Formats: sequence, structure tokens, C-alpha cells
Amino acid sequence: MSKRIIWIVTVFMGLAMAALLLVQAYWIKNAVLVKEKQFDQLITRAMIDITHEIERLEVNKISSRLLNPLSADSLMYMAPADTGNSAGLQPVGVANDGLTEREDQLGDIRERRKREARQFLNNQRLFVDRIVATMFTGSPRIEDRISASEMENVIHKVLTDTQIDLPYEYAVLRMTNDTAYHSAHYNPFAEAEYYSIQLFPNDIYAHSSYLKIYFPEKEDFLFRSLSYLAGSSLLLTLTILVSFALTVFIMFRQKRLSEIRSDFISNMTHELKTPISTISLASQMLGDKSIPAELKNMGQISKIISEECRRLGNQVEKVLQTSVFDKGKIKLKTGEVNMHELISGVVDNFSIQVKNRNGKMSTALQAESFLLQADQVHITNVMSNLLDNAIKYCNLDPEIRVETANKMEFFMIAVTDNGIGINRNDQKRIFEKFYRVPTGNVHTVKGFGLGLSYVKMVVEAHQGYVEVESELHKGSTFKIYLPLKDTLRHAKD
Repeated sequence: MSKRIIWIVTVFMGLAMAALLLVQAYWIKNAVLVKEKQFDQLITRAMIDITHEIERLEVNKISSRLLNPLSADSLMYMAPADTGNSAGLQPVGVANDGLTEREDQLGDIRERRKREARQFLNNQRLFVDRIVATMFTGSPRIEDRISASEMENVIHKVLTDTQIDLPYEYAVLRMTNDTAYHSAHYNPFAEAEYYSIQLFPNDIYAHSSYLKIYFPEKEDFLFRSLSYLAGSSLLLTLTILVSFALTVFIMFRQKRLSEIRSDFISNMTHELKTPISTISLASQMLGDKSIPAELKNMGQISKIISEECRRLGNQVEKVLQTSVFDKGKIKLKTGEVNMHELISGVVDNFSIQVKNRNGKMSTALQAESFLLQADQVHITNVMSNLLDNAIKYCNLDPEIRVETANKMEFFMIAVTDNGIGINRNDQKRIFEKFYRVPTGNVHTVKGFGLGLSYVKMVVEAHQGYVEVESELHKGSTFKIYLPLKDTLRHAKD
């Protein structure tokens, strides 16, 4: 996949993500507006119920005042004072005078009850007329119609019945717009939405008293009520964003790995082709019958073939080692290793190459504990890779120094050279597989970009770590830390 196509896909995915975010924001905003409308409707209905409850309370108060002077009997029957029967009705019994006397008494009772019923209806109309007249001619002062405690009780009861469990503040305003009474923490300048309604809206002559209520925690309540939906929406959006970023990262990483793999194949072809060509030429020389046997220099040719075969084997071994790490964790064959002996042997092997380039190699093996439980083969390869790089990446006469020391619970190996150095940006990537420090189009340094990757994997397989200190054109120092564990005891033994 070309870089252009990747960028096009990335742009389209970015636009889709931006559209998704806008839709989510629009949906959440609409949800808040809908919830706010529902809350406003609930409060409006509650305030209407408050006015009805206040009117009912006033009617009850007026009724109590009108009926209070009357006795219980008067409230029940509303009988006139001149009925001539102040003692009440006598029970009807069966007299000895016979059936005629009983019939006369029953007739009197029926007549008396008819008169009492007509009197009760007349008094009921009078009662209602008095209530209406009192309401029409009542005091315009809101304080005379309902008290502060009654108002508080009515508001609390109605809001509780409406299931509005929020702190509120209220005030009752007179017709002159001044406050009659208010709640303890009422603030007329609070930055909140006020709900207002006229009290006693059914008055014939309205006195324009108003009730104002606001809820200080309304906004928090609305957001809390939507917190679950908004939270799940935000979590889903965040998951999609992370997935999008991860997808873009993987796309570019795969593109970079594809380019590195392509370079690796090119380098590998070049690296393998050179020793094969040399061996082929040497074999042709040996088989050429036109050259006398004494002039063929059999020893030199056999040495060339041996060196090139060894070189070819090393390159193949590196590729095979890397493939092993790709499949899983390497199986180390650990045993007790004398690190100073191992390092000295590897240094001796590379001394000839250094001398051939007019360089010098020195050692300072100062570690007091140098017996480790390690895989001798892999550690030897690690040292070979480091020394090979120190020689290859040097434009001057190579000067290489190998040091050892004990650092805390680690055995430290430091390989210092005077090579071309590594800039800071490349230092972060030199341990990546197939990565080689770019040197333009000049391929004077051979390799697959696997050496340092192999070094890091082997050291980490031993539960150690690698550090690099380098400055461009001033050389590099690679430090390997391998855990000592029980090696102090081994050294003493």
C-alpha cells in the first residue's frame, strides 16, 4: 500500500471521526434540552397545584370563620329558633291509645322534617353566598390571606408529591413588587432560572400577588440525570478514537516495516552474494587446468574459501537466530561462564582485524565477580556483534576498549569505540529489527540491521538490559548489564 493511499484513508477516517463527535455533541445537547423542558413542565404543573392548594386552604379558613359561632346541632340541621321544639324530637313509641294516635304522630314528624329540610337548604345557600362575598371583599394583603408557614408547608407538600427532590428558594411578592416573605436563603439576584405564577388567579378583582421559585442545583440535577447516557456515549466515543489512533499507527508502522523488510532483502542479497561470488571464483581457480598447480597457491585459496564460508555461515546464523526470536522466547542453555575468559577469547579473535586497520584494542577487566549463569554461545555472539560493529562503523584507525565492572547486582561490560557515532534520534531505534542508521546511498558498511536487535534480545533473555551512550562523529559506548544473582558465591568458590 502506497503512502498516498494511507494518507487518503487516514483523512477519510479522521473526517468520519469528526462527524461522529459532532453527532454525539448534538445528541447530548438535545438530550439536555429535552430534559430541561420536561423539568420545566413538571415545575409548571407543580406551581399550578400550589395555587389550587392555596385557594382550597383559603376557602377552608373562611368556612371555619363563618361556621365557628354555630353549635354542632345548628351545623347539622340549621333549625330555626322558633320551631317550638327546642327539646328535639321525641322517640315514637307504641301508646295504649291505639293506631290513630300513632298515625297522627307520624304525620307530624313528616311535616316537621320537610320544614327542617327547606330551612337547611336556605341556610346552605346563605352560607355559600357569605363565602363568596367574603372572597370578593377580602383583604388585598397577601399576609391576611395566607401566612409564611402555610405557604412553606403547601410548597413543600406539592413538590414532594410531584417527586421533585431538589433544594429550592422562594419568595411571595405583593402587587407593588416588594417581597411579602421569602425563604431563608432566597437571593433575588441569583443566576438561576425563576419560575413565577400568580396567586389566587380565580379572584374577580386580581390583586397581582406572585410566587417566585428557583432551584439552585437545577443544572447539576439535569447533568446528573443524563450522566449515565452521556458517560456511556463518551466512553464509546473515546474507545472509537483510541481504535482510530491505533489503526493509523499500525498502518504507518506496517508501511515502515514493509520498507525496512525491503531494505533487509536487498542487504541480505548483497551480503550473501559477496561470499558466494568469492567462493565461486576460488573454486574456478582450483579447477582451471591452464594454471599449474604450483602457481595456484592452494593454501591461500583454501583460506579464502574457509573465511568466506565462515562469513556466510555467520550471516545465515543471524537470520536464523532472529527467526527463532520471532517465534517465541529463546531457550537458553545456561551454565557457569567465566566472563573474563570469554571476553578475552572474543577480543583475541578480533585483534587481527583491528591490527590490519592500524588500530588498537585494549581491555580493563576489573570486575571482582565474573562467574555468571549464562548461555556461553549467545553471550559470545553478543560480544562478537558489538566488536564487529565497533570495527565496521569507524572511518579512522579503530581504537576499541573493553571494560568490565560490578555495578550493584549486575556484571557490566562496556565496549567503547572511536567510530562515527549515532545521533539522538537513531539511538532510540538502533535496537529495532532490520533497522540500520541511514548513510544515504553509500553502502560501504555491510549488514542486515539484525546485530543490535539480537544483542538486546539475548541480554533481555538473561534478564539484563543494554544502554548506549553516543555522540555523532565522536564514538559510542555500549554497556551490557547481566544479573549476578548467585555469582558472588560462585566467584568465591
